[in-house]
Amino acid sequence: MRAHPVLDVLAARRAEGSFPRNRTDPHRVVLAVEGGGSRATYSSGMVLALEELGLANCFDAVYGSSAGALAGSWLVGAQAALCTAGWYRPGLMARVTNPGRGLRGQPVVDVEYLVHTVGEEVIPFDWQAVIDAPVSLHPVATDVETGEAVDLADTIVDKASLQLALRASAAVPLLAGLPVEIDGRRYVDAAVAEPIPFHTALDQGATHVLVLRTRRADQTAIDATRLEKALVSRLGTVNVPGLVHVVGNRLENRRGDDRRLADATASPTDDPPHLFEVRPPAGAGTINPLETDPDVLRRGIETGQRALRQALEFEEDGRDVHEDSTRSTA
Repeated sequence: MRAHPVLDVLAARRAEGSFPRNRTDPHRVVLAVEGGGSRATYSSGMVLALEELGLANCFDAVYGSSAGALAGSWLVGAQAALCTAGWYRPGLMARVTNPGRGLRGQPVVDVEYLVHTVGEEVIPFDWQAVIDAPVSLHPVATDVETGEAVDLADTIVDKASLQLALRASAAVPLLAGLPVEIDGRRYVDAAVAEPIPFHTALDQGATHVLVLRTRRADQTAIDATRLEKALVSRLGTVNVPGLVHVVGNRLENRRGDDRRLADATASPTDDPPHLFEVRPPAGAGTINPLETDPDVLRRGIETGQRALRQALEFEEDGRDVHEDSTRSTA
């Protein structure tokens, strides 16, 4: 591995066989996973590489935004190889994401189907493994009333509440239907308030954060589209009071995140907190957040795998998408 405090502590814990709740160092090492719809194939591939490299238990917690929360749950539950293959299973993502449904007043992105039907019937997921895991999962969502990012970890007590938290984190405003209500609060996609969920991790004491990104190294932050701004403005302060302010400041906030992560990765400080980002390489294919083509999605996963391995400077072993994952979902 190259010299960086985040990579150093991961290497040390891996070599030692360190296990959560039984550490010999004082650090709180966290994984933060960005979402972005189908762009999250990149971060999913990175998560898969972490599992393959035996690094899952080197983290004390996993924070995820939107589809990144789903990918994070796969790592926490030790099922990344199984679940990542779902991205390119023929017909699956076309059922989850269908722009034609929007013309009929239905959700374009059916997160409820993804979490409940896919996660229980199509690719059965061991939800209890996440709840029982020594590495804690922290799905981040946006509170509709305040516009603030909220960690939903404390709401998770069983399978149903875990599923609800993941749905809330990925509830893209309008595209995924109505906000998700938990304990009397309404939540939408984490990407509105905190698309890259390292701020919440730092607020909760993280000393070292590995950040998995879904925008390429040559992509810059973009502002909310005119349509997004118009829709939020139309809903107004009565229906979505917290979102009006957040959407207005999105470009400034995202540019700030990009600068901070790039600087922390290239020029680490002596004192914590330490941040290290992994991004898809410049020139990698552009993946639309609503992409459903299995070949495109599989390439995104493979690109993410390679990017993670190269960033951590592990020797390549010739593997891309895990062969067993393909067989297990056939």
